[in-house]
Amino acid sequence: MKILQHFDRSNTASHILYRLKKGEWAQFIAKLPEEYRNCYITDKALDALSKERKISKSEFLEKYILPDEPIIKSGDFGEILCFHAVIENFKNKGFVLFAPRKWRWKDSRNKAAPGADAILFHVANPKKPTKKDILVTIESKMKAVNSKEHRIQDAIDGATTDKLTRMAKTLSWLEEKYAKHGAEDKRQLVERFKDPATFGDYQKHFKAIAIMDSNFEADETGKAVNNIQGVTVIVFSIEELKKAYEDTRTNIIKSV
Repeated sequence: MKILQHFDRSNTASHILYRLKKGEWAQFIAKLPEEYRNCYITDKALDALSKERKISKSEFLEKYILPDEPIIKSGDFGEILCFHAVIENFKNKGFVLFAPRKWRWKDSRNKAAPGADAILFHVANPKKPTKKDILVTIESKMKAVNSKEHRIQDAIDGATTDKLTRMAKTLSWLEEKYAKHGAEDKRQLVERFKDPATFGDYQKHFKAIAIMDSNFEADETGKAVNNIQGVTVIVFSIEELKKAYEDTRTNIIKSV
């Protein structure tokens, strides 16, 4: 899914800014439903489960899959946006990322998935681990309504936690999920990154991404930040952000 083309990019000393281009809100939002739906459930599973439940796929999505708690709706929207943006950015640089869709394994539709908001991998040589292998974690924060919270700093703090402790916990959680689902090839891939002492070191990228309504961009980006661990800071500025995530949920339901 190509979404970055809808944004103007600029670099500052403290962060990378992606600002949604004027007049492209509708085009941007129209691209999201199918890819977002696939982050929650495969088409095959949705078809089988809705038939078993004897309801439409739209009803199944609305009742059992998609969150309706405002905080989780907002949070999931931001996480999945960051997930796809990072995949696209790395692809533009020639790197293909293996991208676990953690949202499929949430304990409840109205709870956040555990661990890092997203974790992605690049294996340079499928036959053997190398130092060119890459692990990426994402900490995503949304600011769709006015609040006193400094979401850029919150994203930095979360990405710092990923770097210091949460990356390892997320890898263990992910390896367990693949083992329980019989996905041995994927379990082995995660094991490679979990155990650098055995398989060798690799590159690590920790990204703090704040997605905010364009009305809050100037105030948020004008505040000082504390980024001792030097994580990469990215800001997405989107007009009518609350409408964006609410419309996306509605459009996902209508997409089947």
